[in-house]
Amino acid sequence: MDINQMQYFVEIVKSNGNLTVAAENLFVSQSALSQFIKNFEKQQGVSLFNRKNGRIVSVSESGMRVYSSALKVLNQYNNLEQVIEKESLVHKGRIKIGIHPTYLRFFFNKFIPQFLIENPDAHIEIVEAGTNDLYRMLQDNMIHMAVLVPPEILDENKYESHQLVRTEIVAFMGPDHPLRTKRLLKWSHLDGYHYVTYNKEDIVHDLVREKLRTHDSKAIQLFTSGSWDYMIETVLYNQLVALLPTVYFSLFISKLNQMGIVEKRFEDPIPYIPTLVREKKAGYSKVENFVYQSILENFYLENESLKYDFLDEA
Repeated sequence: MDINQMQYFVEIVKSNGNLTVAAENLFVSQSALSQFIKNFEKQQGVSLFNRKNGRIVSVSESGMRVYSSALKVLNQYNNLEQVIEKESLVHKGRIKIGIHPTYLRFFFNKFIPQFLIENPDAHIEIVEAGTNDLYRMLQDNMIHMAVLVPPEILDENKYESHQLVRTEIVAFMGPDHPLRTKRLLKWSHLDGYHYVTYNKEDIVHDLVREKLRTHDSKAIQLFTSGSWDYMIETVLYNQLVALLPTVYFSLFISKLNQMGIVEKRFEDPIPYIPTLVREKKAGYSKVENFVYQSILENFYLENESLKYDFLDEA
């Protein structure tokens, strides 16, 4: 059984013997899988599957032993491929990544420079824009991938996505703001106060307006901006509230404390989950795959949990 055949067999087992589903996942014909099973069982004299009326109903005991061994071999093979890839020069090329300026500052200030130093043949072009604009660029194939908060309904048949960070939208205010003493805010507490948030190019704008509408809040939008830093600084000098995403990094918290900025969470918060998204394709260039996987490795621990899950920590 060669590597391709192992991949066929493993996918068939994962698809519960459904050759149609397995064929779609493997981008091969159903007849090719049927022929593989028939030829292998005949040549090796072993039945991989239990059948009823000629249809696969389950994996046989022999099949399960083959499946277990095949998984180990494929895992070793994939590890070997990664080692070879990293040692080769196949990572030549230019990748355009769309990233929101705030994410770029919080989460990529170390990763991207270090990645490019270690992989000088991989060239990354960063496109900074609001999440709504980034999603349109992704749809129009203007960028290879994007880090954004996706729309409420993302077509899973068309896009591959992985959460990178889990946080929420909070209220930032000055040290003398009347709401600073509240432990948790209700959206109604904002009634009569002016607020600022991201402009219409960002999904935060829509999320905030919808939440305020749902709670029948009388908060007044003063202005919008694309600059997180600017909006944070404006609340120091008046009774403005900035409704923006947060992160609970010690350096970030220390900076807010030095400025005198107060951060307040909501009883009914707006989750904010930046996600790595790219279009599903039958095949990707080596450099595109390498960059995509490298980003994921930077945001996930070895147990496949997120490094930055502030919703659990808050």
